[in-house]
Amino acid sequence: MKSLHIHIDRLVIDGLPPRQQRQFVRALEAQLESQLPQLASQAFSSGRTSQRIARVNAGPMRMETTPERAATQVASALRGAIAGKGNGRA
Repeated sequence: MKSLHIHIDRLVIDGLPPRQQRQFVRALEAQLESQLPQLASQAFSSGRTSQRIARVNAGPMRMETTPERAATQVASALRGAIAGKGNGRA
């Protein structure tokens, strides 16, 4: 049985006060956990056993973006990078 481990070494969150940063992190964790089956199938689709993504750029976010919407945007960028279709950068 294959397992998927996601390790985020560094996460830069500019412009959110500490309370909203915590909301963002919780929302991102929840989204990644709920998307785990899809992420795993993408990660292992090409027969890879491991993958390192040096950087994922989720793009600009509007000032009025909620922590939950920001988490959705980051999770989407990460999903694309895992599938090899995103904007992961070495």
